[in-house]
Amino acid sequence: METLKDNNFVAVKRPKNLSSQVAEQLMDSINKGVFTSGDYLPSENKLVEIFQVSRGVIREALLMLSAKGLIEIQKGKGALILHPSIDSMLDSFALLVNYKCGDYGLKYTQEARVLIEPQIAAIAAKFRKDKDIDKLQQCLDNMKKHEKDEKLLSYYDVEFHKQIAISCGNPIFSIIMEPIFHFLQVYHQEIFIGVSSKEIDITFKEHEKIIKAIKEKDSKTAFNTMKIHFTVANKTMGKLIPC
Repeated sequence: METLKDNNFVAVKRPKNLSSQVAEQLMDSINKGVFTSGDYLPSENKLVEIFQVSRGVIREALLMLSAKGLIEIQKGKGALILHPSIDSMLDSFALLVNYKCGDYGLKYTQEARVLIEPQIAAIAAKFRKDKDIDKLQQCLDNMKKHEKDEKLLSYYDVEFHKQIAISCGNPIFSIIMEPIFHFLQVYHQEIFIGVSSKEIDITFKEHEKIIKAIKEKDSKTAFNTMKIHFTVANKTMGKLIPC
């Protein structure tokens, strides 16, 4: 008989605690529309009866849902189901990036964008609508209007890129990019501070080329122009990005 060795086994994992199981089922019922925002969950007594657990387990499960922003526990009334807040989720993402990346947040963000956004521009060129071109032009016009205000210039620059993701016609692209754009607008409004008028003019011209490629449904040019745009932009922002 072979001798038993430690490497023949893996650690035994504890099963999920009861409160986690209750919270998951309640969350699933909310996601499926069994309970909708504005409704109250069943009372604690009813939940105890439904799940056959103690009141303490139910209270802990409700606190978990409250921490996720799914419900608000109102004294004397119960657990109110909240409208999902995209802002709170985006703020959490921005805080996480800032915490994990520290001074390198902008550097890592730009590295990710240069891989993703040229492809998004190519897809936008294929599926864009006329109204998308109008909105892109409006973003560029606003950039030019506020070229002396670094914060507003940065804001409309991000809005320009956000609109390109929307122009793809596939909401997944916007969902993927929105947290990144939010991070930039919260933590890096200083992108254009100290940038020369000549460099800003170059940025405007690059945006015009991107709009033109998307308008003409030229996916290849949209891809290449966006790639070049990031190459130039990263050089311009070099002073903000640690080596």
